[in-house]
Amino acid sequence: MADPTTKVTTSTQITHASSGAAITPASLSGSADVSAALLSFTGNLNRYPRCDVALTVSPTAAIAATSTNIYLYRRDMNIDGTADEPIPGVSNKQHFMGAFQLSAATTASTTQSLQITDVPLPGAGDCEFYIENALGVNIPIGWVLKVTPKSDVGATA
Repeated sequence: MADPTTKVTTSTQITHASSGAAITPASLSGSADVSAALLSFTGNLNRYPRCDVALTVSPTAAIAATSTNIYLYRRDMNIDGTADEPIPGVSNKQHFMGAFQLSAATTASTTQSLQITDVPLPGAGDCEFYIENALGVNIPIGWVLKVTPKSDVGATA
C-alpha cells in the first residue's frame, strides 16, 4: 500500500561554529566565529528550504530569570553574484530567525543544549548565522552552533 504522508528528510549536520569566541552581553558573534567555508551549497544546502539550528553554550555566571535569550540572525550570501548582506550588528538585525531560550541557571557554567527548528534558508542556500548575547552575562569561548538542513519529500505511490 502507498504511504500518503509527507516525510521530512535531512542532510548531514554542519558545524557552523565549532568553538566560538567569547561574546559579551548585548553583543553579537563575529564573522571569525562562523565556519571559514560559509553555508554555501555545503551538503547541497540550496536544495533545502529550512534547517534546524542547534546551540551548545555554557554561560560564565548564573542567568537571571529576566534575561534568558540568545537571538539567532541569518546573513544571506552571494545574493547578487558575489555580493553579500552586511554582517549583523547592533544596528543591523534584518534577518531575525528566532530565540534560544535558556533555563535560568543556578550555577555558573551550566552547559545548555538548545535548538530552533524550521529556520528558513535563502533561495540560493548561501548564508551565515550569528548569535546575539541577551543573557546579561558573558558567553565564554567554546560555544558550538550546528545546522541541519531539512526538507519534505512527497508521498510514495
